[in-house]
Amino acid sequence: MKTFRVIAAIFLTMLGLALPRAWASKFNLFSSVWGDAVVVTDMTPAGRALTPPTPAKPVYYRGLSLGSKLGSIPGDVIPEEKKFDQFVAKILAKQGYLATAPGVHEPTLFLVVQWGYITSRWNDMAWFLGYDPNKDVGANWTPNFLGPEVFLRNFRSRVIDTVLDTMSGPAYGIIVTAFEYKSAKTEKPVTYWQTRVGLAANRKTMAQALPTMIVAAGPTIGRETTSPVLTDADEARQGHVDLGTLKVVGYEDDPPAPPRPDSSRKK
Repeated sequence: MKTFRVIAAIFLTMLGLALPRAWASKFNLFSSVWGDAVVVTDMTPAGRALTPPTPAKPVYYRGLSLGSKLGSIPGDVIPEEKKFDQFVAKILAKQGYLATAPGVHEPTLFLVVQWGYITSRWNDMAWFLGYDPNKDVGANWTPNFLGPEVFLRNFRSRVIDTVLDTMSGPAYGIIVTAFEYKSAKTEKPVTYWQTRVGLAANRKTMAQALPTMIVAAGPTIGRETTSPVLTDADEARQGHVDLGTLKVVGYEDDPPAPPRPDSSRKK
């Protein structure tokens, strides 16, 4: 019996030493998962009249970067603006949007890019991430009052759950807005479309998140979405980005900041 107790004590001691290491390993594994980025593209009637570009049949644009206009917080790591702009241009080129210099190709679009840190103010985040309570089976039927709809929340779609999770805390965001080039500097610029990308800000820096987000959003940029689209940020991270190796032309210094586009959608 004494021998059994000694063996048992040794086993429990070894198990006690091993479990914290296993828990730490599990924690590190799950903390490295970023989940899904949320992508929304709103398009105006003028934008719907355009033929979407492809790499074989591109459209040409001039561009403006507003940098981290959406905001930032002290202590975060911010990407170098010029290098990130160049990387965005590379992703746009894969979708058929090519930056052009004066006298090379006639631009038809004026693109404005901005990004930053977004707080969880409900109305702004709902608009940014394309949340529509009419498509949420668990949305409150009566404002500020919980009713029978709470029993439907387990039946929400993964898209709605992900959007609500992202809305509940701070997130990183990117906005790409397209205008008609010839009217971009007038008092009434014609807006074509706006693509917005959001990703929860926990356990990552802005410099880490933004390149991954624009890669994940690539195929959805400038393509109308009738509801938010989820794109796998972890898959996008696998082909990680070197922002120092890119070169592009086509960004100007002083055109106007983009107004919020007409949010009308195709019925």
